[in-house]
Amino acid sequence: MKNQFKNMPPSVVRVAVYVRVSSDEQAKNGDSVRDQQEACLAYINSHPETALQDIYIDDGVSGQKLERDDFARLMRNVRAGKIDMIIFTKLDRWFRSLRHYLNTQETLEKFHVSWSAINQPFFDTSTPYGRAFVAQSMTWAELEAQNGGIRVRDVFKNKVEHGEVITGKVPRGYRIENKHLELSEEAPIIAAAFRTVWDTQSMGKGWQYLRDHGIHMTINNFYSSVLRNEKYTGRYRDNDHYCPRIVSDQIFFDIQKMIAEHKNVRSNSRYSYVFSGMLICNECGYAMPGVSYSSRYMSGGQLKKIRKHGYECKRSTLYHECPNGGQINEIVIERYLLSCIRGEISSYIASYESHLAPVIDNRTRKQTIQKKLNKLKDLYLNELISLDEYKADHEAYMKQLQELPDIIESTNNISKLKQLLNDDFESLYSTFSNEEKRFFWRSILKEIRVSKSTNRHRTYTLIFL
Repeated sequence: MKNQFKNMPPSVVRVAVYVRVSSDEQAKNGDSVRDQQEACLAYINSHPETALQDIYIDDGVSGQKLERDDFARLMRNVRAGKIDMIIFTKLDRWFRSLRHYLNTQETLEKFHVSWSAINQPFFDTSTPYGRAFVAQSMTWAELEAQNGGIRVRDVFKNKVEHGEVITGKVPRGYRIENKHLELSEEAPIIAAAFRTVWDTQSMGKGWQYLRDHGIHMTINNFYSSVLRNEKYTGRYRDNDHYCPRIVSDQIFFDIQKMIAEHKNVRSNSRYSYVFSGMLICNECGYAMPGVSYSSRYMSGGQLKKIRKHGYECKRSTLYHECPNGGQINEIVIERYLLSCIRGEISSYIASYESHLAPVIDNRTRKQTIQKKLNKLKDLYLNELISLDEYKADHEAYMKQLQELPDIIESTNNISKLKQLLNDDFESLYSTFSNEEKRFFWRSILKEIRVSKSTNRHRTYTLIFL
């Protein structure tokens, strides 16, 4: 907008109009962007000492969020000294969070900017009494907004517990009958598509199978709304029997792991990591992706640098939430496995044949994740993290709990392992490319769990297929 104040006398009050509406409020109350904008412009026209500085609009944004695009632009202009006054229709257009309001009010007072809710003239920030009244009103506005969210969540939770749908969006392969999901005529096709991905290890072939059988969607939609959708296992949120099952837990779990492996391979496309998707941090339960890092050494009296490839726990390096820190050189892992794999295979076969087939006990890991959920809740209640951060981390932890069974019993056919003991794979291994090495390890190992270092040495637990 052009600078319309250039030739104006100093007595003119530069007024910024702020408009905000969420889609729900617009539908319920008719408090549209246009209604608010027209009311604010009428106010400026009826006050000759004022002039419009600019109009700031946040459409479809909650009042509890501070990160609003036009609100941020408004505050930048406040700090730049371009605004004398801000007007909006009602107080809840401005904020519904007392903490956000108080932080913003401090900035406004610093730059001598006042504001007015033109449809609620009893709000006045020019006096101590008025500011106290506003703060008290903000407390109740925030409480109302939070209670509204709690009520909605409680209703949804109750519906899910009784197996009722909470949206009209139905996954392919289902239909809604009496508020519940039932199998549709597409269910066998969806099941076969899952099986195709599982058999071929190719998402593209599963997607093509759907197209060949008359179900058309983008491959991204196939990935997000089909392959990643836990409803196909019959589960949703905390209800293990939410709807009829289309795919087995084993197929769904294996496909989620395959997707994670593909992500790791793509993210490290410049170098083919041997153990992509196989290393799991035993302390926090997260996958340990491949990383490239530098190592320095002295040679001929000169300090030289070499590039190495290895793995690390991101929950430790990025978020400092896991004690399993530091990189693990890929060569170190290979040497360890080659030195012990024969003994590990022999022990595994002996246990299996003596009817003591190994099982994977995930209960300790699930207890650790539950503790992290409790800690996350405390961080949010103490306002150390935002609501968006809480929701994102909470969803990630809950996904881990839902995908992690208490006990995984071994169902392995050990004939392949017996055959491997008769082969001289150690001599051949040095001739393999990284892709061949990765295929070799994945043909016998499901995952490698890495515990934190003790006396500078990590402990590895091998989980066979």
